[in-house]
Parts: sequence; structure tokens; C-alpha cells
Amino acid sequence: MKKGMLAALLCLFLLSGCGGKPEPIPLEELPQDYSLEQAKADGCLVTEDGTVTSGRESWEDFLEAVDAGKAASVRLCSYYTLDDPSRYDPDYYESVKDDYPMMFLKDLSYDGERITTLSYEEGQRHEETYSSLRRREQTAPSSGVKIIQYIITDDAESSLEKIGSQLYSSSFSPEDWIPFDIVYQEIIPPEA
Repeated sequence: MKKGMLAALLCLFLLSGCGGKPEPIPLEELPQDYSLEQAKADGCLVTEDGTVTSGRESWEDFLEAVDAGKAASVRLCSYYTLDDPSRYDPDYYESVKDDYPMMFLKDLSYDGERITTLSYEEGQRHEETYSSLRRREQTAPSSGVKIIQYIITDDAESSLEKIGSQLYSSSFSPEDWIPFDIVYQEIIPPEA
């Protein structure tokens, strides 16, 4: 009886030490027909057209681990549609409509010191490593829309506004460019 209890406790301990979750299938081994529904079922942080629709707990667990200096990972799924054809120029819509919906997957991991992203695009592996995860939040004064972003970068000194403004500015020279990646973005409409 004691041996059986001991074995059960040992199994429980081993499972809890791994988080009790199976390791995700590596990105390069995912089937071609991997779907949005499967990403949600797998616990990915899913963002659909800028709105987080699933996996918020996985993201929060990742942030807590990073704050504690513990290794962690989360899979990110960004899903895009052409939600309202009337919002687009008709010629543009016709030229891109067959490309949608689009889904992009990225693994984000933290080893206790560095943050790494891993993705595959058209069969090419893309991996980047940074030292800092930074939160940026802004509200558009005219619309009240709030945007929350988490940015990974090696530049812990520059303002997040300066880093983010690079996306929209033509005045940045290559030597002034601050490497970064937006790994989380949520668009929150104003409260009614």
C-alpha cells in the first residue's frame, strides 16, 4: 500500500514539475492544415484582427515567469481577416482577398536571461534573441482606442515611443534604427 502511494506521489510530482502540460509540437512539425481552432485548443495566445480571443492565461503565465526570472515559453498566433470588404479599395480587395484569412505562428521563449522568437515563413526559419521585454500602452486622444504592446529589444534605455515611432517615420536612418519586435499587441475599443 505504501509503495503504491509513493509511486502515485512521485508521478504527481513529476507531472507538476513539467507544468502538467505536454510539450507543444515544434513549429516546423505542425501540419499544413493547423487551424485557428487548434491553436486555441493548444493554449496559444490568439489575437484575431488585433483582439485577444484566447490564451490570455498562457500569456499572463509567461509574463509572471519572466518577472520572476524563470524560463518560460508561449506560442503566439496572429490571425487576420478582411472583415468588411467595403472598407477597402475594390481593386485592392480583389487583389488580396484570396490570401485571407492569414495565420502566423511564433514561439516566444525566455531562458532566464534572454528572450527568443522563433517562426517559419515560407519554409524559412527566423530566430531572433533580445535582452528586454517592455510594455507600451497608449490611448489615441481622438478615438479613445487603447493599444497595449509588449516589445522585445536590446535597448533598455530608449523611450518606447521612440522605438515604436520607427514604424511610422521615414526620418530614421539605418544607423539610428533600434532593433525590436512587437510580440503582443491588443487593441481595446473605448468603453461605451
